[in-house]
Amino acid sequence: MVVFAMVLFAACTPEPPLSRELSVEKGGAGAYRIGFANASISNSWRVKMRDMLLEAAARRGNVHIFETNAQDDASRMNANIESMLQQNLDAILVTPVVEDAANPGIEMAFASGIPVIVFDRHCSTGDFSFFVGYSDRQNGVETAKLMVEALIKKNGAPRGNLLAFDSVAGSSTDRLIREGWDEVFSQYPDIKIIARQYTDFEVGKGKAFMEDSLARFRPGEIDGFVSHDGGVTLGAFDAIDEAGRGNEGLLCTNADGINGVCRLIREGRVYGLTQFPCGAGVDALTLAIDVLEGRKPPAKEVMIDSIVVTAANVDEYLIPGGDDYDWTL
Repeated sequence: MVVFAMVLFAACTPEPPLSRELSVEKGGAGAYRIGFANASISNSWRVKMRDMLLEAAARRGNVHIFETNAQDDASRMNANIESMLQQNLDAILVTPVVEDAANPGIEMAFASGIPVIVFDRHCSTGDFSFFVGYSDRQNGVETAKLMVEALIKKNGAPRGNLLAFDSVAGSSTDRLIREGWDEVFSQYPDIKIIARQYTDFEVGKGKAFMEDSLARFRPGEIDGFVSHDGGVTLGAFDAIDEAGRGNEGLLCTNADGINGVCRLIREGRVYGLTQFPCGAGVDALTLAIDVLEGRKPPAKEVMIDSIVVTAANVDEYLIPGGDDYDWTL
């Protein structure tokens, strides 16, 4: 993330919309006052992303973060943003809950005249200053390409029946990864997705979908699966092993990089993954400060190349002895 920052510019019960939690209190007069409208901390990626962002702000010493948690509710996010705008902010960072429903809050922030930095997930409005992040669509393309390679090695040709473990209905993450998969798989008529399910980034839902699929399809009827989430993938493999079907050699490619999935690459059970780094929030904070200091990027969307992990480079990301749910980047 440090290298990226230098090169770039030279993730309940009802409560009041804004908790007024001042997560970072360093910085006196002249400190930047930056809002952080977080979609939620409902999964491990979002928790790690939040922690990294707040740590980066604390290291700077001149950043005051006003943080809110929408609890995956777009209406709450809009209310949070409206309340935060009363705090005399210099800029606001927004990671939308879903593409459309959070637009009013984003547009309100943009109309206030402060820089609005969208990251992690896209919005469908154009009323924001900049988007920074990794391309979910490209991650979908790369994981689909990996699956094509794996199917050719397994079956001698690009053919096979796949399960698709989708993420959150209505989110840009879900839409864009699916678009990437479709772009690649549409070129191979003998590759078919025979069942799919939204799993909401929840391990239990991933495991349940695999359990249902194993009950529905007999040995030999499933060649593999593609997944949006590492925890969901681990849940799916738990279901495979508990059903006694680990010897079928089901293939898997995955669109994020937690340690347990890297371990499965090392063991030969997962063919490959793409990284969606938790440092996305640090990238957004860096961009916001650069913009405030007059260093604007040349384009409205600042996209970072996908990071592909396979058996050839997995040792660069695997955390030996680390927890399966540790994020590796």
